[in-house]
Amino acid sequence: MSEGKGRRKIFTVLVAVVLIAVYFFVFSEPLRPELSAAPRWTIDLSASVASAEASAQDRVDASAVSFSTASRFGYFGTDGSIGFVGEATGPVPMSDSSYVSAELVPGGTNYSLRSPVGARVAELDASAPFYSSGRLFSAQADGSGVAAYDGKGNRLWSYTFPCQLSAFSAGEGLAVGGTVDGWLEGVDSGGRRAFSFAPGGSRLQVVLGLGVSRSGNWIAAVTGVDRQRLVVLGRGGADYRVASHRYLDSDYREPVRVVVLDDDRHVLYRRADGIGVWSVDGAVDELLPVKADDFDVSLDAERGLALLVARRGKKAEVVAFRLPATLLGRVPLPDGSEYVRLIGSSVYFGSGDSISRFDFMEE
Repeated sequence: MSEGKGRRKIFTVLVAVVLIAVYFFVFSEPLRPELSAAPRWTIDLSASVASAEASAQDRVDASAVSFSTASRFGYFGTDGSIGFVGEATGPVPMSDSSYVSAELVPGGTNYSLRSPVGARVAELDASAPFYSSGRLFSAQADGSGVAAYDGKGNRLWSYTFPCQLSAFSAGEGLAVGGTVDGWLEGVDSGGRRAFSFAPGGSRLQVVLGLGVSRSGNWIAAVTGVDRQRLVVLGRGGADYRVASHRYLDSDYREPVRVVVLDDDRHVLYRRADGIGVWSVDGAVDELLPVKADDFDVSLDAERGLALLVARRGKKAEVVAFRLPATLLGRVPLPDGSEYVRLIGSSVYFGSGDSISRFDFMEE
């Protein structure tokens, strides 16, 4: 790289950092006095596309974070270092430890599992690969089955559900499918049926939303139409039993976001008037007044702080709150933020050209 090009690149990144800082000061809503949003860095992806494995090898480590936008995908470090960056024509199935590459061939698509530096790990015998909670799966073509894979691309198990799936979620040792006829069925780490349960209680039985805790101890689902229900199942010995439930005022016909937090105590789910907060035992029933079509959430357990990114159409905002539903502040993200990732109290966001980071800090 020439000295002039190097200076221009540094100047571009510095300008981006300044603009991000100004954006937060001008457009963010007031935060609680004890909380502030501090911009950290911005990295330029347009000048960082790396096709050679050697060029990325030294820049990807255990702290690598995956990203995927409509035009680029790859990995970066939490310190703002850039790892492997590739060009794409759409979102790429990814986790922080691997990603799936697709190659069009006569009669179909060949998939391969690759490392965070782009190195081929293995050919993948899959029809529709995807990740859930960092685990690699593949859906069967008719939508009624799922296969699971290990980190080397070996198929661990294949499981066929009673009918087509309408929802799916996984924890570390449990995968759960929700079917179009209203059944919840769990699959353990060996590919065996862990449980089968039909919540019932509605005129039309269908599972529209599903969340499994990372521990695999709790399952939450939004089920049925007329009336719609939130149902929480908890592990009880070798089986799962209803721990709590409530009827909802909503009557969604489309997928509904449901998340079981890593504290194994709280469930967040989409409501027409915001985001509901429910405890697994039913003792907490609160509302975050944040309307969202979809959302993700991160919990900083040590600080008792939770972050939520709420998406509505092309708009997105990050909401800081304390459980169960004490709002601390909201920060709208710039339009065109294709990628948003929450890790602890840090927010990573961007598009195909750049990624930025800011942290929520307590005074």
